[in-house]
Amino acid sequence: WLLRNEQAARAEAEEASRLKDEFLATVSHELRTPLTAVLGWSHLLRRGQLDAPAATHALETIERNARAQAQLIEDLLDVSRIITGKLRLDVRSVDPVLFIEDAVEAVRPAAEAKEIRLRQILDTRVGFVSGDPQRLQQVVWNLLSNAIKFTPRGGSVEVRLARLDSQVEISVSDTGAGIRAEFLPYVFDRFRQADGTTTRQYGGLGLGLAIVRQLIEMHGGNIAARSGGEGEGATFTVRLPLLPIYRQQAAEASASHAAAEREQAGEPADQLGGLRVLVVDDEVDTLELIRVSLGQYGAQVTAARSAAEALSLLDRLRPDLIISDIGMPGEDGFEFIRKVRELPPERGGRTPAVALTAYARGEDRLRVLRSGYQMHVAKPVELTELLTIVTNVAGRV
Repeated sequence: WLLRNEQAARAEAEEASRLKDEFLATVSHELRTPLTAVLGWSHLLRRGQLDAPAATHALETIERNARAQAQLIEDLLDVSRIITGKLRLDVRSVDPVLFIEDAVEAVRPAAEAKEIRLRQILDTRVGFVSGDPQRLQQVVWNLLSNAIKFTPRGGSVEVRLARLDSQVEISVSDTGAGIRAEFLPYVFDRFRQADGTTTRQYGGLGLGLAIVRQLIEMHGGNIAARSGGEGEGATFTVRLPLLPIYRQQAAEASASHAAAEREQAGEPADQLGGLRVLVVDDEVDTLELIRVSLGQYGAQVTAARSAAEALSLLDRLRPDLIISDIGMPGEDGFEFIRKVRELPPERGGRTPAVALTAYARGEDRLRVLRSGYQMHVAKPVELTELLTIVTNVAGRV
């Protein structure tokens, strides 16, 4: 009996070690692959030998691969937060139709590129659920992205929303590669892939479905997968508990008010005229990107490559807003903002500040806010999001 237990434990440890080595090799491959395209096309652009259509194609390829790499990193961070219990939800009353439609629109270009028919069958009267709308959209986006990835050109993907007793049921079905019966029980396991060989047809880290399951369980729901086997497509079904009726009514009123506010809201970029912004970052590329981006919308942007340079400019420029990196040589962003806050108000000591940083953990955000910044923004940031943040923090709303 002891021998059998020891053999089973050894086999389990060897399997865990194999999966770890396989996963690390996959991470290296998946991160290096988009980086190859980014560096290669950047080199060709820098040589200036591409005509206009080729240059446009190069920029599109660079952007697509950079986004893919950012998504891989975000998946790794999500798994880390889940394992350490540091993933937090911003829970509110949510209409499932809204986050499903947002997810569908996000994946539509990928579906159209493969000529995949993307169908929505949504019961708009199902009611509200309690959850984090961004994370629930992430769940549906992940399921749809997987369905599109594993569905051949000309196939179809369908998302359904229905009410089942006191639950909301969301299902994503495809006509794609399907799932082998022997792999089906492991489809939601971390670091598991149906094909982990160097000849595999589909990329990815094998983390997406594990993240989906954890997010759904954190919302008090469950998820299941079924497939007829290889080549028979697959269906993933999510079930979430409905809110009680009285809370749904309050949620509907809140949703209507929010929709009215969105309709009245103008483009935040129109409100940056004359705004003085001091940007602090040791990375020249980031400085130039922010300077050009905000400058196009009327902001007067001054760049500083160190905390010391920024402090010397602060008294003279009197900026309306500071955007600073955290990880910098010499003095970091924490030391910089400490020195800013020690200045009297007339010398800029109370200037609103945003930390734009690659340190994206929950504890990093908490430390940033405690140190004197008004907002923590994780890199990479969408430019539209940055414009909205600048508008809000600078009081241009």
